[in-house]
This record gives sequence, C-alpha cells and structure tokens, in this order.
Amino acid sequence: MVGYTTKRPVIISILCVLGWIMVILNFLIAFSPSIKKIGPLYPALYSLVMCFQFIAFVGLWYMKRWGLELFISSFFAKCILSVMMGDFSNPGGMFLFSFVVSVIIIIVILFYYRRMDMNL
Repeated sequence: MVGYTTKRPVIISILCVLGWIMVILNFLIAFSPSIKKIGPLYPALYSLVMCFQFIAFVGLWYMKRWGLELFISSFFAKCILSVMMGDFSNPGGMFLFSFVVSVIIIIVILFYYRRMDMNL
C-alpha cells in the first residue's frame, strides 16, 4: 500500500542499534593490520560490505522490505568474501560474533517482513 506506515516494534529498534554498533566495530576492524595482511583488496571490499549493512539497518529502522533484503544480501556477500579470503580469525572472534548476531537479526526480522513497507 502506498503511504502505509507501520509502527516499528521495540525488538527491531534494539536490533538496529545493536547492528549499527556491530557495523561500526567491524568497519574499524577492516583497517587493522591483521586484516591488511589477508589481501590488498580485502579491507576495501570488507568496508563496502559494511557500508551496505549500515544502509540495510537504515532500511530496517524505517520498516522497509528492501532493508531486510539488502541485509541478507550483504550477509551472504560477507560470508562469501570471508570464505574466499580464508578470514575466520578476526581480532577477538568478531567474525563468529558478527555471524551469530546477523543470523539472529535475520530470523527475528523475518517475522515482521509482512508488516514492512514495500515502497522506497
């Protein structure tokens, strides 16, 4: 429906704030010396994926379906990038934490997908 707005559930607000914190921490890790050792293009590609995730959380904040779709796409892009580069050893286990939190976010927000707005 055009112009239809849905009140954002509290759980989505909490997950978006948690997601933004996660994106900022991952973005800072992207320029650490241990990540630069993986490959010359890896920090740039990883940062690009983090930018897409940040934009996806903005879409989720406004209850837009494209936000979840972009988040799922960037999640798989991040997994593929990590597998191709053999990077499962981010400092402090951030890859595993980020992976688990992303899966939880996807599962929870899928319950609200029908209530989300289709329009930009």
